[in-house]
Amino acid sequence: MEPIRVLQIMPAMNAGGMESFVMNVYRTIDRDQVQFDFLYHYDMPCFYDQEILRLGGKITKLTVRQDNNLPRYLAQLKAFFKANPQYRVIHGHYSGFGMFYNPVARKCGITVRAGHSHNTNYEKNLVGRLDRLMSSRFSSGLTHRFACGMEAGKALFGDKPFVFLPNGVDAAAFAASDPADRAALRRELGMGESDLLYGHIGRFTQQKNHKYLLEIFGALLRVQPQARLVLLGEGQLLEETRALAAPLGDRVIFAGVRSDTARFYRAMDAFLLPSLFEGLPVVMVEAQAAGLPCFVSDTVDHSAAFADGVKFLPLGNKEAWVKALTASPLARNPQALAQTRAAGYDICTTAAYLQNFYLTEHAKAPSRENLL
Repeated sequence: MEPIRVLQIMPAMNAGGMESFVMNVYRTIDRDQVQFDFLYHYDMPCFYDQEILRLGGKITKLTVRQDNNLPRYLAQLKAFFKANPQYRVIHGHYSGFGMFYNPVARKCGITVRAGHSHNTNYEKNLVGRLDRLMSSRFSSGLTHRFACGMEAGKALFGDKPFVFLPNGVDAAAFAASDPADRAALRRELGMGESDLLYGHIGRFTQQKNHKYLLEIFGALLRVQPQARLVLLGEGQLLEETRALAAPLGDRVIFAGVRSDTARFYRAMDAFLLPSLFEGLPVVMVEAQAAGLPCFVSDTVDHSAAFADGVKFLPLGNKEAWVKALTASPLARNPQALAQTRAAGYDICTTAAYLQNFYLTEHAKAPSRENLL
């Protein structure tokens, strides 16, 4: 028996928290029963393309985010849904364009239209304001709603009911200890034995607040000269961030986009997340699963802390961050794996829930073969 096929609707599939969540689920579900296909809004090579194809997924790439041709986009959507009657369930992660794809999907007979909230706010620029306006139309086109956290759900869906679905990770992989691998990566990064490694993983965007992160680290270096900072990711502000980090010399390491992030968590001594806003960040789940002390801005949903060793700190007070970072020796949480699983953040739990949802709703949905 062929697996059912569920369409995941994304901006694209480059490295990021939302994309990482979807891939974590995709890797874990029983793909003999449920297969994922992907609809992008950019026509460009993406970080996860080859893995998606290797796992059996199909990718369709539209160009609307490059050419802004809405009439063409709407025509492409209609043609795509009509040409693919196998899709009875769609799962939209791109809230801004949901005001377009959900109505077209409904008219084409797709009766299960799930939407997912992955954030609590928008960037303070023209693109962010437009995204907020467009996302306000997302909820009305949905039949089912999911959110990575309670605040994220309220932000996007308002008073409509939604299911809180934890951003699960492979808890055992991140919690695994490998002292030899830790030492090897630290040598690769050019670190001395007494160096302390602070880490951050995230796109170089306004939301992630790299400028403030570098200000914190610069202040920290004055009292902890053996500190190093490793930054993983890519994004539109990467070169600007490199320029800001230049006065700190080799104490700041730009490691790019990596598929071996578990190794980097093992190499770190603490994780820093001074974001302006977040839904429930996957990287924070990973860092807690790895047992790292986490220092996080108090703008992040506090329900994101489920393990020992998380401190929420105010933005605009670098001294408070430095004091917290140097208040006591940095120690890993020995209960990290158990606490991650107990809180429901193991990907096996999340994937099992979604797999059951997809299978159940697909079975209830009418066939589209005779509708198109």
